[in-house]
Amino acid sequence: MTLAIAVLSAILAAYAGGACASKSYDDYDTFYTAQPRAVFEVPIASGDSAAYANPGEPGIYTELQSDLDGKLIHIVISSNRITVNDRAYFFAKAVTFPGEHASDIYPPSASAFLAPRAKFHTDSLCVQGYSNGSGEADRHTQIYLLVEPLQPKGRGPLLHLPGLLSSCRAIVATKNGQLTFPKNSYLLDEAQDTRIGLLVSYFIFKSGHFAPTNNDVRLRFASPGNPFTFSRQDELAPREP
Repeated sequence: MTLAIAVLSAILAAYAGGACASKSYDDYDTFYTAQPRAVFEVPIASGDSAAYANPGEPGIYTELQSDLDGKLIHIVISSNRITVNDRAYFFAKAVTFPGEHASDIYPPSASAFLAPRAKFHTDSLCVQGYSNGSGEADRHTQIYLLVEPLQPKGRGPLLHLPGLLSSCRAIVATKNGQLTFPKNSYLLDEAQDTRIGLLVSYFIFKSGHFAPTNNDVRLRFASPGNPFTFSRQDELAPREP
């Protein structure tokens, strides 16, 4: 009887593990915020923002206001820059991840996220939005990260992060306080002509350079070619440097 119970328990545990590993998602933000130590979850409420145009000036601006670590932070998002408490950061001057291209943002599409200082990371600001495009442009988000935005001279540069099927919510903190973010790439079938999944490869920005963390996650699409319903297939073993 004891052996039978042990066998049954093992079967149930294996089934539960398989069920957990194959959880299906139809939204990347839900997947990203479920990761341990996700840094950004909820954007500044839309009720705290306003979109407007200045007479005699081209373009539209989105203005937001919130507080960060007890200090007021005023953010203005225009098509080519973000301004934090009157200090401008131009997208064209951002440190851009290799292979990405810094583009303007349509301000009404923009969202801003604030993360106060916490055990695993310092305070940070992330802005995301969409630029003009066609075809699969809606799969690419313009993502800009600024660490310690309220420092008088700023702790670091404005970073332009990879945007394929990603967002500010994809940023996670390591146990030693580094911010990591994914560079996503499609996985193909054996014939190399159909997209069947996504390889989520995490990077950090360190000493002025983007560097891999050698930790990857593999996602599998429920239907080949359709990236919007997927499950986490497995977590790959750390790669050799």
